[in-house]
Amino acid sequence: MIKSALPKCYKGGLTMNQEEICRFICQELPRHCLQSLLESIEAAFDRSDKQLKENYQHVPLAGPGPQSHHFQVQETLLRLPAENGFEVINRTTRPAGGHFALVCAGSLKITASVITTDRTPPIRDAKFRRDLSQENRRLHQQHPDLFEPFVPPFGPQDESLHVLLLPYTAKWSEADHSAPLDCIVAVPYSDDLNRYHMRISADQLWQYYEEEPGFEDIAYPKLRDRMRDAEAQDNEGGKE
Repeated sequence: MIKSALPKCYKGGLTMNQEEICRFICQELPRHCLQSLLESIEAAFDRSDKQLKENYQHVPLAGPGPQSHHFQVQETLLRLPAENGFEVINRTTRPAGGHFALVCAGSLKITASVITTDRTPPIRDAKFRRDLSQENRRLHQQHPDLFEPFVPPFGPQDESLHVLLLPYTAKWSEADHSAPLDCIVAVPYSDDLNRYHMRISADQLWQYYEEEPGFEDIAYPKLRDRMRDAEAQDNEGGKE
């Protein structure tokens, strides 16, 4: 299992909606499937780290490293076998050019994305980026459909709940990237990926599997409505 090096959230601090979300994930995603997902992510990190060290002796890994880890995670997840109610689908981005693994488990849709800790954006854009941005704005007026990105379903949707698996890695100035620092399980808002209904360590989620036989099934429509109400209240509170 992934050994967390990040600050943990504790079960006692979760709200009622967060408790229900955790139990709902346990209900829809069998524990052996979660274990397969986490073990696949660990294996992908180890494989990518070995390949990077073999292939790059002079090029700083801050360039190819994050992309290698991300795509190796997608590739490894796509190799997972399908079983009853569990399937991994190869989805393409729009505009084309990228692929990502979409895990379907009951009423869950799960995607994974590698996060680098303490990553800071460039202080200013390079000139070529500004030139490309200006050219893209001009082309967008002529071919708007080509510029519409594919946006996977986030947050509480009509049919399924989108869950993010976020394996964290250290900044690429450091040597060892053979395993994630931690893997975060998160459920974002429908309209804002910077806000979450729940954001906990995968280690914490395991606690709910231990009590799984002791709680009743959760109907997704009721959970979805509670999350939508929470988003509406939060948005109204932000306007005050």
